[in-house]
Amino acid sequence: MKIRFTLALTGAVLAVAGCSEDPATAVAALPAQADAATVALAETKDALDKLSPPAAASVPAAATAASAPAPVQEFQGTGFAQVSRQPGASLNAKRLMAIRAARLEALRDLTEQVHGIRLSSTSSLRDAVLTSNHLQALVEGEIRGARTVRITPKGGDSYEVVMALSPDTVRYILRATGKQGA
Repeated sequence: MKIRFTLALTGAVLAVAGCSEDPATAVAALPAQADAATVALAETKDALDKLSPPAAASVPAAATAASAPAPVQEFQGTGFAQVSRQPGASLNAKRLMAIRAARLEALRDLTEQVHGIRLSSTSSLRDAVLTSNHLQALVEGEIRGARTVRITPKGGDSYEVVMALSPDTVRYILRATGKQGA
């Protein structure tokens, strides 16, 4: 019972100490007769505060709203596919194949964003006239953890699929493939 009371009192002291702006540390906010457990808890709080950035509570609310960083955007890939061009015995089978094709196209788009695209090109000239022009694009990489954001019918004969990756997942993929340190 005495331990619960001490912890409750310690929590109240630290909460009050956190609300006031005068003491710079939790230890400075302790009362003169604080017991050893309270002092140890205040020292732990001060040690943790040194490791983390300053709390937002010390910044006025209006300043926090105005200077809040924008949320980190996800990587999104979009794919489209036509239903009528898909193989299948029935319309429903063709729809499922179109969704699958659009999903793979969206994953290709994500792979291009994460790993880049390799382009190769050849052009031929004869008598200062372009006789041939070939361009080849190669997207190669590994994608893990992509989630489907939406599958939307477009018109009467196509589907749009949007897939997404969080920035943390992209960092993991790059680290796992050895393309980025850290």
